[in-house]
Amino acid sequence: MCCPLCRYDRDSRDHLFFQCSYAAKVWEIVKKMVDMGSVDNTWSSIMQWMEQSANARDLDRIVCRILIAASTYFIWQKRNNRLFSQVQRSADMLSQVIINTVRLRLMGFKIGRDPKQRRILDRWQISLKNMDIDPG
Repeated sequence: MCCPLCRYDRDSRDHLFFQCSYAAKVWEIVKKMVDMGSVDNTWSSIMQWMEQSANARDLDRIVCRILIAASTYFIWQKRNNRLFSQVQRSADMLSQVIINTVRLRLMGFKIGRDPKQRRILDRWQISLKNMDIDPG
């Protein structure tokens, strides 16, 4: 069975999430929002990064994990929509859905006064007035 997103290669985990031209464009857009420049668009590279970052508690690693989860979820959903319905969404549109989903999740976090955390919020265009600030 060929990939329902690009209609080019076999429908496999590695192809669907990272090698498919549609998914690769999505990853290219959303990865710019986080510090994952050294991670290749391969399942093994993402899994290796996840294993190394699994217990990290700093905000940038948490955001990366949320982004990976949201991206794989929405790419899988897009695949199923192509197979079972007529719903169409461009890679740019899907990328924006992923970014907005992660942004909404971040807005629920309690943020401290660390300048690094503030820079992360700025990158995601989240105003401090919308956040729960930890006074500690």
